Parts: sequence; structure tokens; C-alpha cells
Amino acid sequence: MSNQNSAKAISIIALIISIIALLLGLYTWNYSRTHCCFQDEEPQPAQQDQVQQPQARAQAETPATEPQVRYEEEQPGEIVVKDRPVKKQAATAPFIDLGLPSGTKWRTLNEEGDMLAFYDAVAKYGNQLPTQKQFNELYEKCQWKELKDGGYKAIGPNGKFIIFPFTGYINCQGEFRSENSVGDYWTSTPNSGTNEAYHVAMYKTKGVKIALHERCYQRAIRLVEK
Repeated sequence: MSNQNSAKAISIIALIISIIALLLGLYTWNYSRTHCCFQDEEPQPAQQDQVQQPQARAQAETPATEPQVRYEEEQPGEIVVKDRPVKKQAATAPFIDLGLPSGTKWRTLNEEGDMLAFYDAVAKYGNQLPTQKQFNELYEKCQWKELKDGGYKAIGPNGKFIIFPFTGYINCQGEFRSENSVGDYWTSTPNSGTNEAYHVAMYKTKGVKIALHERCYQRAIRLVEK
């Protein structure tokens, strides 16, 4: 009887050991399965290619933009355009000796684009702006001929000449007037004690005269050299 009880006890212990071994085996297998794939590793080259391909494809599909014109500031307030042809200004017109008694030489062309009020003209050009006396000499010593296409030719004592085109003028309200019928030029001579200064008006069919007018008018500029 005792031998049977001992055999049963041994069987039960063996079964318990087998169950514990099985449970340990299951636990070990499950632990290795759940921790094998969560290591911190750098992507393999193949994986990097897969990540970068969509980005590269997107860049290839993006249309190239037109090259932009660059703007650079070389001097304060002066913007210069780069990478684009820029039209150069014409060379400065020469001064010509008309054979006048004073020896004054007159520029052959007006200052391009300059129609200025009296004070602005004097401030910008100083003694290169002709005086009333110099315009008087030009008027008295030259032969004047009106041109069919507008303006006047002043022929000096030596036969050389300059041309004064009809320029029009800009009045004090900023209105541009008489472009095809009047040549209007500032002298540098003010009429003291008034808001007027001397200018030279060259009228279509009415000749040339020197007169006084308001300094706020914007008129053409012809320079002299002595």
C-alpha cells in the first residue's frame, strides 16, 4: 500500500515539473519573439533608397523657374539692374564756337529729359546755365531761321549753327503746353524782388524774344561754356 502511494507521489511531482518546464519554455519563446524586431538600427541602404525616391521624383516633377533679374544697390537711392541689357545714355553733346564776341560756346543739344523750374535749373547747372546777357548776345549776333519741322536755327558769325527745337513748357499746375509751337528756355538771371526770371521764348511764326515769367514754370535747358 505504501509503495503505491509513493509511486503516485512521484508521478504527481514529475507532472508538476513537466508543467513548470512547459510554462518556462512558452515564456522564453514568447519573450524572444516579441523583442527580436524592435532594435534601434540605422536604415539599410535599400530602405534609404525607398525613402528618398518619392522626394527625388517630386523634385524632378517640379518645373524649373525662370532665372530672376537681380537688382543691386550700388549707391544709396540708386538701383542698378543686373543680368539684363541696359540702354546706355547718349554721349554728352559737344559745345560749339559760333564766333561770338564773348567767346561763349553753346552746347549743340538740349539737356535730354530736363525741363526744370528756375531754382532747380540754377541749382543743378550753376554757371553753365546761360545768363540773360549771353542769350542777348546770341540773339543779336546770330541769324535766326525758323525750321519747317519745328524750332529755330541760330547761325553764328563764323557760319556755324545750333538748333533750338520747340520744346513746349510745363506750367505751375504741372500741365504740359505748346510742345509743337514754342521753344522755351531758362536763363540764370532772376528779376530781383519778384517771383520772375528771364527766359527765352521762340514762337512759331512770331520770332524770338527774351521775357520775364514765373520761376515755377518748367522750361528746357541749353548750356554754355566759356
